[in-house]
Amino acid sequence: MKLSAIVACAGLLIGRTQAWTCLSQADANDIAARSTIFLQHLNVTQANETAQGLFADGIVEYGDSINSLKGDPLGTQVENGKQHYINDTLSTEPIPQINTLNVVAGCNQMVWQWEFLGIGTGEYRISGMTLITVDAGSKIVEQYVEFNSLAWGANIGFNITPSALPGK
Repeated sequence: MKLSAIVACAGLLIGRTQAWTCLSQADANDIAARSTIFLQHLNVTQANETAQGLFADGIVEYGDSINSLKGDPLGTQVENGKQHYINDTLSTEPIPQINTLNVVAGCNQMVWQWEFLGIGTGEYRISGMTLITVDAGSKIVEQYVEFNSLAWGANIGFNITPSALPGK
């Protein structure tokens, strides 16, 4: 009797394991490509349709690079919820050019390394990375975004004056 219970539990565990499929490199590349369509939003209708299939309803986003540009407290959420995130992004200026530099696929996470060109004056290249976590349906549930926000700030007109280093 105990052996049959163990076998039954093992079967349930195997069934659960098989239900989860890890991201393939092709899956991760597709997520990066669809993220590009959304962030560029050269065609707002297409970007909205793409985003509806890309993000989970409860998506959250973090990133002190974004918070520092927005003047929000560091360490706080940038976005919370799919429709709010989509509306916020589609109401901003499109990113003229996004180049994918690298995509690294894990099981339920991936890293997308990118560069944005043409922000503001376009004088400085904006490069960064997004750590993306997906659910079992490969929809994005969490993003952690970091990039060279000083370059972004300089491109859009922030007055950036380096302070003297301590002891100098």
